[in-house]
Amino acid sequence: MFKRLMRVLKSWMGFFISFAEDPEVMLQESIEEMRNTLPRLNQILVTTRATVIRLEEERDALVRKEKSLIGSIQTALKEGSAEARKIAEADAMTLQQVRQDLTATREQLEAAGSAFSNAQLSVTDIKDKLRAKIEQARRAIAESKKAEVMKSAAAALTELDTYGTAATADKYLEQIQQKVAESKAAVEVATGGLDTERIQLERKSRQLQAASILTEFEVEMGLKSPDAVREAAPFPEAPPAARTTPQAEPQKGS
Repeated sequence: MFKRLMRVLKSWMGFFISFAEDPEVMLQESIEEMRNTLPRLNQILVTTRATVIRLEEERDALVRKEKSLIGSIQTALKEGSAEARKIAEADAMTLQQVRQDLTATREQLEAAGSAFSNAQLSVTDIKDKLRAKIEQARRAIAESKKAEVMKSAAAALTELDTYGTAATADKYLEQIQQKVAESKAAVEVATGGLDTERIQLERKSRQLQAASILTEFEVEMGLKSPDAVREAAPFPEAPPAARTTPQAEPQKGS
């Protein structure tokens, strides 16, 4: 029982291995992988674009802050008081940091924008190549299926050529000829053990004996003359001792 189970498992493993090595199956898996790659490429674009959007928002916020600080500094300087000047100095220090951050943000934004543009080009190129590969794989699968159909058709035609109607007719003719030959052989076997020549000679001898007896009756009854009988006899007369003469039937009442 265990050996039978092992044979079943081995046969199933062989089936799955052969199935996995099927070119059509491998192409289908490749198509599926390429399809799954497309969303990942889109995700790359989403990520790079999100970075650009975030840096744009940071830039805009820094620009607004820069303008606000400039306005505050100008207002404080116009007031001219010592307290206002201190406020202007503090805003000037903050403005300096904001402008540094704004410069860095603009540089990052430029790099992110360039990265997004390059990503768009790369992703578009990769998508086009993937779609071309997918279409090529689909065509290959279709060609493989066509080849299988043509192979099956060729096998069917070969089978028809080998076992077609003509071959079927020849087959039945051979069967009939075989039966006829067997019947002839049966007759020969049935009659082969008999001495047919001896049987025919014995039959001819009995016929001649019967004819001789009838002739003797005809001579005794005067229907034929002895001379005519001797001339018509096909064989020489048998010796008198060998001849058979019918006994006269005794008269009733004698």
